[in-house]
Amino acid sequence: MIRLLVLLAALFGAAPAYPAGNADSAAGLPSALADGSAAAPSASLVADADVPLRYWNRQIMVFRVPLFGASPEERAARALQRLDELPLVAERTRVHTRAASLGSVTGRVVLAGDRLLFALLPEDVDILQGETLEQAAQGAAQRVQEAIDARIAQSSPRELLIGAALSGGATLGLLMLLWVVLVLRRALLRGVKVVHARRLQPAWGAEVSRHLVSLERGAIGLLAWGVALVLVYLWLGFVLTRFPYTAPWGHQLGEYLAGLSSQMALGVLHALPGLFAVFVVLFAARYVVRVISAFASSVEQGRIQVGWLEPQTVEASRRVSVVLVWLFALTVAYPYIPGSDTTAFKGVSVVAGLMITIGSAGFIGHLMAGLLVVYARALRKGEMVKVGDTFGVVTEVGALSTKVTTPSLEEVTIPNAVLMSTTVTNFSRLAGEGGAILSTKVTIGYDAPWRQVHALLLLAAERTAAVRKEPKPFVLQTALSDFYVEYELRVHLDGPENRFTILSDLHAQIQDAFNEFGVQIMSPHFMLQPDGSVTVKRDDWFAAPASEAVSGRVQAEKTGYDRRSPG
Repeated sequence: MIRLLVLLAALFGAAPAYPAGNADSAAGLPSALADGSAAAPSASLVADADVPLRYWNRQIMVFRVPLFGASPEERAARALQRLDELPLVAERTRVHTRAASLGSVTGRVVLAGDRLLFALLPEDVDILQGETLEQAAQGAAQRVQEAIDARIAQSSPRELLIGAALSGGATLGLLMLLWVVLVLRRALLRGVKVVHARRLQPAWGAEVSRHLVSLERGAIGLLAWGVALVLVYLWLGFVLTRFPYTAPWGHQLGEYLAGLSSQMALGVLHALPGLFAVFVVLFAARYVVRVISAFASSVEQGRIQVGWLEPQTVEASRRVSVVLVWLFALTVAYPYIPGSDTTAFKGVSVVAGLMITIGSAGFIGHLMAGLLVVYARALRKGEMVKVGDTFGVVTEVGALSTKVTTPSLEEVTIPNAVLMSTTVTNFSRLAGEGGAILSTKVTIGYDAPWRQVHALLLLAAERTAAVRKEPKPFVLQTALSDFYVEYELRVHLDGPENRFTILSDLHAQIQDAFNEFGVQIMSPHFMLQPDGSVTVKRDDWFAAPASEAVSGRVQAEKTGYDRRSPG
């Protein structure tokens, strides 16, 4: 009875009297929990800031209200002082709780044997956790017991040696596992290099293969680093749990890893139905795309003929159809993507959409212009065209630009938007079976018989090797000017790709024919008719040039001309 009274006095700050014979027993209890009078106890129970009580790296409890003049900070400081004053003995000290009350104030006290440690009031209990005062006191007593046992164990050399030995073994195991991860990483990198060198390079090309190798090497390195970090994390948690003082840290690391793994596993399980739905949608879209590609290939190769689709527009139609199919599939699969309903996912989607909207104005313009180029059939691959000042063969009609190779072997890239805003001259489109038409003009004075001029131009066309015999060349008199007559020779070619070379050869044959028959090609504005014919004599046609290489080529031309010339 005397001990209980002393306990209550220690709890609530009163100074009850007890018999002198029990002075030693009373002296064994700590001093009062709070200083001051016990008068008006209810007025002192005012909520204050939460102050945790930590002992030996463990949180024991949280003080939330003052007790008879002692603030939560003072209550925690005094409780920590009493815990530090506990003797380190080999025997296990039993920590227990007991109910206590004084007047209208009730609570529970936590004792280590006969020593009072601290008191708990109903206001100290976190009602959000659903605990009662007794449960909170039992939990605090259990945590105090664990802290006392850890403090005693920490002072044992045997426990420290065992912990050090286990930590050393774990460190050696970690180093071995890291070495295995390094060896596997190197082996995988060598395997990737060999696989790409043997298979992917012939199939995809050297440039694509190089990018694939870089991507896979980065993935392997990232995987190796991830495995290494997990091993170090597990090693650190194991080592910390081997020593009593750091054991809470190790348990926290383990609990965090276990909670994270459990959360990820549950997330994967919850996402499986949605992933299955996404897989079904994408599989169906892929099947539709393959059907569209097969149909487009058949139409392009002529195996299937439909009135509403021409072979020239098949590829563009296929691309548009594929894009629409995938957009529709993405729209259907979006709600089933794991995390699509989260705020973060929606925010990223909005930002991505805004960036695409702002940055794709020019892109969409070129893309639509490319479709117009294809469906307008202004040009296609392999045709000889003139776009503005650019003349050459179309080598590629892309979604955003068109590439033209000039006779000087210069590749010119023309944006489709620019292509649609300028004039396009197609020299190949109407060639048909008769071939492309090549024309050249020459002006001859009125003193030359026009029939002779016609015959000479046709003779030059006949002597030009690349000019087709059928349809036959023909001559037009396009103008009767003040000083000369303008003649236009039109010939047919098999293809317009070499029109510059053929035109140069045709001009040479025209000069030879007119010089051979003494008809001058001279039509300037002059005041008097020259006394003689302004022509080049046949003996001077092949005058020896200064260069030996050019001289050899001219001699070969002379021999060929002599064979072609009649008589």
